[in-house]
Amino acid sequence: MGSLKKIFIVDDDAVIRTGLNGIIRHTGLFEISGEASNGEEFLQKLADIETEIVLLDLLMPGLHGPEVARRALEIKPSLKILICSAEASQEELYQLLDIGIFGFILKTEGFDQTIRALTNAANGIPYFSPELVGHAVNLSRNKAKPVQFSRRETEILELFCKGYSLHEIALKLYISSRTVEKHRSNMLSKAKKSSTLDLVLFALKNQIIAPEKIAYRTATHRHYLNGEKQTDLFSGA
Repeated sequence: MGSLKKIFIVDDDAVIRTGLNGIIRHTGLFEISGEASNGEEFLQKLADIETEIVLLDLLMPGLHGPEVARRALEIKPSLKILICSAEASQEELYQLLDIGIFGFILKTEGFDQTIRALTNAANGIPYFSPELVGHAVNLSRNKAKPVQFSRRETEILELFCKGYSLHEIALKLYISSRTVEKHRSNMLSKAKKSSTLDLVLFALKNQIIAPEKIAYRTATHRHYLNGEKQTDLFSGA
């Protein structure tokens, strides 16, 4: 993974902040760049800190999580914001997806899943708790699908949703990487999106891929599988 990825923790519960700090440091994979007990404190510090990933509680005194996420991404659009909260309504989840969060971890999942989500984010792979995937699907169940992808495009999109790289998809489907890239470009054009990450979130919000098929592999698995750097997958290129 190269240099340690920097993580900032935002949570009003000091016990949770301390627990997350200790567990994250213990992995040896990340560096804690700072902490804040509320959204206003975090936003005041953000311009002066170097961080790549933010663990953000949804329910805190003062500014609510969605507004904090929106303002943070205005200050640093490259941030990968992972919401870490005990619950979320369907409307909140939909709003957060529109804002551009990188993932959502339910606190009930425990520290193991939090580390998995952080490892994924460090490698450019989003993570959403399976329960929340169901919420997103229920929210959009009665909405008409905004675009129609071909069978092959849908097959490739499903693999992107599972965290496969372009090269891995080509190997799995016995086609060339150039063909996969052509299908990806066609889907980006149809959906009016700029990156593979946008496509993944688009599939999540619009039930283009069945929820039981949106099950991301861990970034650790992918790293040892082929040693490729995965973050480029989610660039606009």
